[in-house]
Amino acid sequence: MVRNSIAYYRRDENPVSMYGAPFLATIVTLVFIALSYFGSSSSSSSSSSSSMSAAKDYAAATSRERTTTNPTTTTKIEEDEDLATTRKYSLTLPRRMHLPNFFSNLGNEQQLEQQQSSIPSLPSGSKRFQVSTNDLLLDDKVFDDQEKNPLVGFACSFDRIPGAQTQTYHVKSFTPKLSNPEATHHVTVFACNAQRMHKKFGTTKGTFYGANECGTWPFYGEPDSPCLEVAWAYDKGAGTFSYPTGFGYKVGKGTAFDVLLTQVHYLYPKNKPVKMWNDDTGAIMQLDPYRPSVVDAGVLTIMKTSMVLKPGQDETVVHYSVGPENQVYAHHLKDDFANGEEENFGVTLLAAHLHAHDLAKKFKLSVESPSGHRNVVKYIENYGGYGKDQDFFVLANRARVRREDRIVIECTFDTSKITQQVKYGTNHDEEMCGPILMYYPKKVTSSDLDQSGYFSGIQMNSVMV
Repeated sequence: MVRNSIAYYRRDENPVSMYGAPFLATIVTLVFIALSYFGSSSSSSSSSSSSMSAAKDYAAATSRERTTTNPTTTTKIEEDEDLATTRKYSLTLPRRMHLPNFFSNLGNEQQLEQQQSSIPSLPSGSKRFQVSTNDLLLDDKVFDDQEKNPLVGFACSFDRIPGAQTQTYHVKSFTPKLSNPEATHHVTVFACNAQRMHKKFGTTKGTFYGANECGTWPFYGEPDSPCLEVAWAYDKGAGTFSYPTGFGYKVGKGTAFDVLLTQVHYLYPKNKPVKMWNDDTGAIMQLDPYRPSVVDAGVLTIMKTSMVLKPGQDETVVHYSVGPENQVYAHHLKDDFANGEEENFGVTLLAAHLHAHDLAKKFKLSVESPSGHRNVVKYIENYGGYGKDQDFFVLANRARVRREDRIVIECTFDTSKITQQVKYGTNHDEEMCGPILMYYPKKVTSSDLDQSGYFSGIQMNSVMV
């Protein structure tokens, strides 16, 4: 269920003085908040009324669509229909309140400048495609778990790839777009299908938010989920990822991927009051026209969600592996392992993002054969947590993974200063241990979800153990 917009703002008392701003700035800000308060109060009833009306219209439209659409027929969704639906069922918050930059950008100016300079130059014939929160006001709708996780927020945005009905592209680079780097833990990009997205949300462009509606991935991992794969992820401190020459991630015509969705996970710093800000966080993709000579790359994500770390340990190790007994792993790679008549040709690892948080000190990724031989693919011996170690690294050792091989992950943590158990999670004082792998070749199938065997049943490329 996607929420419609209502006028709702959280107001913090005396927000400027905490940053030591001059007295004049304090007065100006208090006046600004007062005007916003009375302005929003006078319009809240009308906004709520229009929101309820839009919700009823949306429910009626969805009901009509379900009763009149033949589920076995592929519905062609026109661009002008998408725009009309987006206007009618606005999924974003009102944009009338713009907050001063010191709410969000204090101490982030240098990071924002580096972010702008990291966007790759655009070759002739290529285009940029941005999916972001689009000036979303971050308040209690985004940071919606005030009792248990007041510093955690989620916002999801999705948009249709321009010209995806008639053109095929290769995504050549992903660049994070950050409004508040200090408070942004990760941005995950999902590859989705417009037909399924329209069926679920009634549109192919919008924004929704909150822990349940966005944070728990309700759009991914079910038989009718609109999003089918994780395409890329930014974690705090990482930069742009560009595919090596001759490789790319295929989207658009001839694939099931014609919508991209970004999930932004906000994690506000400790010991700072959460402040509202107008946010435009997301990702910028470079789309190159399709060329047959470019090798299609795939993505596989692996995560140990059951991990528990003992406190007071100089070194505590999380060690696990995934292989053919894992159904998601085997199903996602089953077609890619084969090459013509050779069923066990295998795939080759191209790049890796080794993700853990600040307690991690070492991270090792290996491929193990049935005989027990272990090939170390990437090893960060002095893992630095958030920062450059969150990058995707193009691998010097491009190991081949065959059907019977296992991918082995080993993370070493230092919990010597921790007094209680550390579990897997997205909050402060929680940890992770898992890689996101890019590999080749990937057999990209057609967009006919009703007839393609690859897209029957539950579709996901995330292995959770």
